[in-house]
Amino acid sequence: MDKQNSDLYAIKIFTGFIVMVLLVIILKALKNIFIPFFMALLLYFFFNRPVRKLLKLKIPLPLVLISLLVSIFIALYFFGMLIYASVSSFVDRFPEYSGHFTTMITGLLERLEIPIKDLNSYVANINWEQIINPSKVTAIISSTFGDIGGFIGDLLLVLLFLMFMLAGRESMLRRLKKAFIEDRAEKIGNIINSVENQVQSYLLIKTLVNLSVATICGFIMFIGGFDFVIFAALLIFFLSFIPNFGSIVATLFPVLTGFIKFGFSFRLIAVTLGLMVTQFIIGNVFEPKITGKSLDISPIVIMMSLIFWGYVWGIVGMILAVPLTSAMKIIFQNIPTLSPLAEIISSD
Repeated sequence: MDKQNSDLYAIKIFTGFIVMVLLVIILKALKNIFIPFFMALLLYFFFNRPVRKLLKLKIPLPLVLISLLVSIFIALYFFGMLIYASVSSFVDRFPEYSGHFTTMITGLLERLEIPIKDLNSYVANINWEQIINPSKVTAIISSTFGDIGGFIGDLLLVLLFLMFMLAGRESMLRRLKKAFIEDRAEKIGNIINSVENQVQSYLLIKTLVNLSVATICGFIMFIGGFDFVIFAALLIFFLSFIPNFGSIVATLFPVLTGFIKFGFSFRLIAVTLGLMVTQFIIGNVFEPKITGKSLDISPIVIMMSLIFWGYVWGIVGMILAVPLTSAMKIIFQNIPTLSPLAEIISSD
């Protein structure tokens, strides 16, 4: 009997492993569908509460959805213009930075006194515009976001999913009441409300925190006389959604451009320290006090989810990692057989 139980347990483990492998393969193979869906789900969590409040004011649902679409397109146009202006500024000022970079390397070689014949003259005659062609910036952005047609197609798919989610929420709850007995339907409804409330709170707080960090860092860079302040602030805002090291990666861009422009100077050190102190205080002092109880996920689990979703969907997956893990934890808490997993995920 014990051997049968052990064999059955081994079969369950093996089956679970096979299911996980197949799930990863499916998520990677169909990422063109899953990424827009989960991006729409993220936006649904963000906009659901305001939409519900507007509906309580007796505003018709079509008018609310149309207003939301218009607001989203205006926001996208605004951010698109900011990014375009920042990239154009980078391309225009690239010759200046290439000259600074050549001067820095030449000065470094002179200080080190490297005994290589004609090395200094070779470095001084390097044409950085040929090595690092600024026109390739557009190609890099295109390879990141895809061609403009694909980007617009994904955007329309995200908005289509979002509209269906927002419009179909109430009808879905009504169908749940018809499909299950009263207690079961109420329990499922409570799970849905818990997921929505916790993820909404996390996204709202995280957005406000990131906006504060980006604004303060942008002000520090502006006072320090750094270039590309708006673009660097946007990088800090968006990459800060990736916990632990997203904001650190975003800070490398302004520090590098500042180093090329000003060299290893007091100005560079002061601005870098200002950026680091701002992110440390807000990210490690204020944010945990605000989100600690509502999020309640172990840092190790967050790191593992970042690695997993980053492997499956890249940067988008890393941005979605924490909201998805938070939603899974709430679902596990409300299913008795999966409740031990919720305790493992918990930071307690």
